[in-house]
Amino acid sequence: MSIFEKIQSWLAPLRPEPDAAPAEPPATPPSHSGHIAGLIAEVDQQNDVDALAIEMRYYDGHVREAALKRANALRAPALLPAVVERLNDWVPQVRARAQALVLDWLPALDPDAALRLLGAVQYLRDARRSDHASWLGEVERLVVACVGAGRIVEGVANPDIAVARTCFRLLEEHSLADPATRVRVGLAHGTDIVLVRKAAEALVLLDGDERAALGRLALRSHFGIVRAIALRRLLADEVDGCEGLAIDMLADPHGWVRLVASTFLERHGIDSAALYAARLTAPGSSNTVLRACLMGLAETGKGAHLDVIRRMTAHPSARVRANAFAAWLHLSPEDKDDIARRVLADGARRVRMLVMSMHRKHGAFVPVDDALALLREHGDVELMLRYAEHERWRWLQLILELEPASHADTVFRAHLREQLIGWIDSGRRLSGRPTPAQRTLFAEPAAQATLRELLGHDPMRAAALAFEFRAM
Repeated sequence: MSIFEKIQSWLAPLRPEPDAAPAEPPATPPSHSGHIAGLIAEVDQQNDVDALAIEMRYYDGHVREAALKRANALRAPALLPAVVERLNDWVPQVRARAQALVLDWLPALDPDAALRLLGAVQYLRDARRSDHASWLGEVERLVVACVGAGRIVEGVANPDIAVARTCFRLLEEHSLADPATRVRVGLAHGTDIVLVRKAAEALVLLDGDERAALGRLALRSHFGIVRAIALRRLLADEVDGCEGLAIDMLADPHGWVRLVASTFLERHGIDSAALYAARLTAPGSSNTVLRACLMGLAETGKGAHLDVIRRMTAHPSARVRANAFAAWLHLSPEDKDDIARRVLADGARRVRMLVMSMHRKHGAFVPVDDALALLREHGDVELMLRYAEHERWRWLQLILELEPASHADTVFRAHLREQLIGWIDSGRRLSGRPTPAQRTLFAEPAAQATLRELLGHDPMRAAALAFEFRAM
């Protein structure tokens, strides 16, 4: 057979039979533009507001714009949150469509909905995609015209903080209420420090009796900085009874308030430290007042009343004792080691915990063995472990000492294991050599076996632990 005939025979199976039907051409996949056109056609007929809100988030800008057009046709208030999301869309045409829709809908909204919308669009003030200032100004003008000054005054009390802050700003910028009304409604909000502080700062706009009355109202705020602003204003005006007011406010829990009061009194030749000491020794003072006076006495920087402070370290309240120790340390830092020892011996853990910050911030030191003996009397194992970290090998010794108690307490054993892992990992950042007694202890096979068993299955750390023992 010739080579030509061989090629013909190879190709024969590939040729269609003479009377076989011709094969159909493969189906052409739909184009992307056709797919989007189909989606837009569906959106144009969409009546389900939930589905339309989802379509406003579709990745293609043409679909999002079509969804906004359909939303405008339906005019369903439930779609407003989805429309607000598109106000900072990355496609300019979509942004413009959403902005136009909001301006078109606003006049038809009820006052509450209009105020909620106004609060919801405030995020655009910080948006960077485009400058929304002009559009926001138009929205605010529409809201003021549609809602009215009275409802905006009421809006300052709205629990939605964005709405409340915006209403307060509108009162200022559009002069919708006199300064006294603005201060009064701002102070009444109570829960938003930004708003209440702005109201207190507006006290400067008032005169005479009006400022004094609203200043005293601001003194009842639970925000310390607001009380400080009001007190500064009242004392600067030297209102009736200002010295008595300053003396009363010396016992305020907030440091800024105490500073304003004590500064005023010192300028008028009144020794605030003596007043603090007298309040500490007066019968019937609450624990809150005692703590404030202890902090205030420390803030004066005068050590003339240290005996009074030391006596307060025996007060029945742990909170008062903690403040007394802190005041003593502030006024007499040279006593830090003695104070730390007394703190460690205190019966309340709240007080004992002060020793960690005293050690870290002030360099107070009690030898680790002495500290552990004091803490052991209170069974304060957690603080024992934390304090022992000051001496790395004493820390490990303590873990070994506490290990028998972990056999009956799985939670404590897991915690002790975490302590051992912490000790092993601390080798990268802590130095120190074991004492001869500790070296003898950790050289014992039983001690090493106990620690390996506590560690559990952790080959890398087990190897690190073995290395530590070899390197002792």
